[in-house]
Amino acid sequence: MRNRAPLTAMAGVLMLALTACGGSGDSGGSGGSGGSDGDSSEPIVLGQIASLTGNYTPLGTNDKLGAAQAVAEINDAGGVLGGRKLEIKIADDKTQPDQAVIAFNDLASQDVVAFVGSSFSNSSLAVIPNAERQQIPYISTAAADEQVKPVSEYAFMTPPTAGAVAEQLLRYFQAQGMTTMAVAYDTKSAFAQTGWDKMKSMADKYGVSFVDEETFETTTTNFAPQLTHVGSSGADGLMVWATGAPAVIITKQFATANLGMPLVMSHAEASTLYTEPSGAAANGVIVASSLAVVGPHLPESDVKDTALAMAEPFQKANGYYPPQFAFDGYGAVKLIAAAIEKAKSAEPADIQKALNDLTLLTPEGEYSFSDKDHAGLTVDDVAVNVVTNGELVPTDWSQQELEKSLK
Repeated sequence: MRNRAPLTAMAGVLMLALTACGGSGDSGGSGGSGGSDGDSSEPIVLGQIASLTGNYTPLGTNDKLGAAQAVAEINDAGGVLGGRKLEIKIADDKTQPDQAVIAFNDLASQDVVAFVGSSFSNSSLAVIPNAERQQIPYISTAAADEQVKPVSEYAFMTPPTAGAVAEQLLRYFQAQGMTTMAVAYDTKSAFAQTGWDKMKSMADKYGVSFVDEETFETTTTNFAPQLTHVGSSGADGLMVWATGAPAVIITKQFATANLGMPLVMSHAEASTLYTEPSGAAANGVIVASSLAVVGPHLPESDVKDTALAMAEPFQKANGYYPPQFAFDGYGAVKLIAAAIEKAKSAEPADIQKALNDLTLLTPEGEYSFSDKDHAGLTVDDVAVNVVTNGELVPTDWSQQELEKSLK
């Protein structure tokens, strides 16, 4: 474990501050940002750890954009606690767990009252013990179940868990008669390992068997051996658990291999960050996602309205529909702000207590946190989509399920 001592002089840690006017706020001295009776001119400081360099740069960049939009919306609406603005300071974890710990300790020394966490599960898992020790709420934008199962007092998350996605995809496989499957997963990714472990543990419940298990590493670029094995396995489809570049490479090589079976991806690929570099090879790929990612295709509902209310200004500002990661960062800030209002305080312990009993409608669904559930979302908050001309569109099966769950 690293100590809480300031580490601002260490090279490579990027610090940014975002306020309503776009400038840098002064977080003041010790305890200056918390409390229910602080000067309304004094900002409440949030921290964000994001992968702004390294393999997860596209994810972290959109986490940052989503969080910044939420901060701006809240501040434009008058802030929290009767007029106090939010300020968010961002540190780059470089897609490296040890750098995430350094970033956390650096930000924690600057009167941060709560964190928007990294989308890299390995980073968040490294940070959470520090958040627990220093008792600062940490809302992760990564999807590994181990972040919140078993429950850690100060750790929460925004995306659907890998386990929830695994179960929804198994339900889809069962409905489509895809009962004999192959899997390939990244052994260097905590998220991918968790996703596969959860799927494997629940497969029998849904009458699905996995006849071929392939592994690779995040740096793998040649998937010919794995695809050769999958092609001769007799599988009805290939499930891939990966994030970032490997998913794109697999998709292109899978299309060239012409195996005559569906390719399935998790919600880590639920964005144009996957579909655009994959090009035509992505068409027909099955991709899980949160509800917000397919907001325009959702049945008329409060969730659809909330998703589009976030997506429209994001798309106008950035030129593309928000990916999963932007919604995750956005939702994390909204959850923290709601907890501050519920607690009538910006003290970390009060925010944690409020989060522990918070229900909030967001673009990704309605979160219902409790002392036994720090994930908040369920299997019903997962859509199963097919890539159609580069766009994620709910499958017919998923559309029917959404019609029932979003009534």
